[in-house]
Amino acid sequence: MIKYLSAHLRLARHDKPIGALLLHIPCVWGTILGQPTFNFQEIIWYSSVFGVGSFTMRAAGCVVNDMWDKNIDNKVERTRQRPLASGELQMKDAWISLFAHCSVGLLVLTQLNWSTIAASFGIVPIAFLYPLAKRYFSYPQLVLGIAFNWGVVVGGLQLAGMLNPTIMLGYTAGIVNTLIYDTVYGHQDKEYDKSLGLYSTAYTLPKNTPLYLTWVFSGLIGLTCYAASYHPGVYPLIALNQLDMYLRLKATDFDNPESCGKFFRDFKWFQVTIALIFGAGSYMKQ
Repeated sequence: MIKYLSAHLRLARHDKPIGALLLHIPCVWGTILGQPTFNFQEIIWYSSVFGVGSFTMRAAGCVVNDMWDKNIDNKVERTRQRPLASGELQMKDAWISLFAHCSVGLLVLTQLNWSTIAASFGIVPIAFLYPLAKRYFSYPQLVLGIAFNWGVVVGGLQLAGMLNPTIMLGYTAGIVNTLIYDTVYGHQDKEYDKSLGLYSTAYTLPKNTPLYLTWVFSGLIGLTCYAASYHPGVYPLIALNQLDMYLRLKATDFDNPESCGKFFRDFKWFQVTIALIFGAGSYMKQ
């Protein structure tokens, strides 16, 4: 029984929470950006609600991904020990896991307003069809970015009651953000992807694209703060975050899986920093 439960935890990637954090932090961005005035208690409450939702729905997405890629993962060194690919779990087990996680996700929705619930359902098809993008679309990380950063829209809509330029600029910045970290992540498997006929921006875009995208990302974050009328003190902080991100990327060896993996695991701190910058800008705006 313990071995079976362990396999379910690994299927849902509960042993690797970095993905859940990368899904959750955009929700925090949206929560802060959607507030008319800074309210710390509100941020904590909705960050907690969205945290549970991110943890469960990221798990559901991983299960769906492994269901789609079962016969591909067993051909890739990094993924061949995943429970479905290795035969440790069967498809019926994956369906049970998917149902359980989606049920928890539905409970989270009861804490949200109707427009936010509708927006949450709107992104589900894109999230669950992402594995197909790797087969038919040259830039699958773009599809992942659209899905993975929807939390900015959901969080913003919950707090603001409507979408506005600030929220949409934050969402666009999030998409670029995902293009950066998931392109680097994709470099770990690019040779396998090529041999299996799968697409990845790790090789469909020029090698140094993530470096250039850091400037686009930081520019969009600056525009987001400007649209929100945040205190000008945030701009030097954005510049420092940009410099740190750029230098870490510059030091990353895209042909070394360990180097790429380290950058990916550390990337959450850039997102956390942006959340703190948004919070500081909103607080000082009062």
